[in-house]
Amino acid sequence: MKTAYCMIRERPEYRREVFVSGLKALGYRVTAAAPSVTRPEDLVVIWNRYGVFERLADRHEARGGTVVVAENGYFQRPHFGGTHFALAIGGHNGQGRWPAGDAQRWSALGIEVKPWRASGTHVLVCPNRAFGRRGYVMPPTWANDVVARLRRVTKRPIRVRPHPGNVEATRPLAEDLRDAWTMVIWSSSTGVHSLVAGVPVVCCSPAWICKGAAAAQLAQVDNPPMPERLPHFERLATAQWTGDEIRTGEAFARLLRPA
Repeated sequence: MKTAYCMIRERPEYRREVFVSGLKALGYRVTAAAPSVTRPEDLVVIWNRYGVFERLADRHEARGGTVVVAENGYFQRPHFGGTHFALAIGGHNGQGRWPAGDAQRWSALGIEVKPWRASGTHVLVCPNRAFGRRGYVMPPTWANDVVARLRRVTKRPIRVRPHPGNVEATRPLAEDLRDAWTMVIWSSSTGVHSLVAGVPVVCCSPAWICKGAAAAQLAQVDNPPMPERLPHFERLATAQWTGDEIRTGEAFARLLRPA
């Protein structure tokens, strides 16, 4: 019997339960014990990819196995209809592989995409937390460094919004986006909300869930590209799943289906 090593932590309780149920629905024997040796047919499921999880993933992939990486979804309640979890093979937030975009799945979210903004004043810098997969981690001094670099390429006011996991937010993201001209991120999911609001994004990370809809150079901050966003949102829609879709096994079945 195939084994799924589900390394999702027990808290919050609902999170691990939905993953275990979904894996069992696909016929896996599920265990939380960290394996010393895995078989290619086994599945490893981890939350993000760093530390001991990354080392486990490296070993399993070296044996020809598949690793599913989970994280918080890009759209969450209460605004977008419930809790979602990001799922991809090998990595998350644009680093891994997942099914092709689905127009119906995106439209079902009911998200209003605003037109590209024609005006705005400040540049909003949104760092994320400095941990994650090797080669994709935000440098710990990134926020300070990027502000210094921005001051050399723009005269616009620069506002930094700390990650709420590091510093408690004093105002909603929507308020910081109000009258923003551009958002600059490493790979924060706030950039997705920025694109939805019609505020262009400059992404400094080598991978991000909507990187194809963002500028890659800080020098573009005053004249950012404004590409068609819909294909990128549709692609995102198949990289996140509801708890119910994971619990029934549907999300894993779609993710693991041969291309």
